[in-house]
Amino acid sequence: MIDCVDAFLDLLADPRTDFRVKLMCYGRLRMDIFEFCRFYAEWLGSPLMERLKHEVYQLLEEAISWWGGQDILDSIWR
Repeated sequence: MIDCVDAFLDLLADPRTDFRVKLMCYGRLRMDIFEFCRFYAEWLGSPLMERLKHEVYQLLEEAISWWGGQDILDSIWR
């Protein structure tokens, strides 16, 4: 899962990638995280997995927010 998040963050920072591709990857990553947490909840407990899912989702939301801010700054400086 860490590799998937890392790859998404790299994609997010790449200015050549179309925003629709970034959004599709974001949706796919959220689904992968959901499936990962659902699978491991059986062994580690549901509360722990819900907390992990929340933390990862929060990280992704911050990355998306940063990406939006970068696009605005890029537009201003052009």
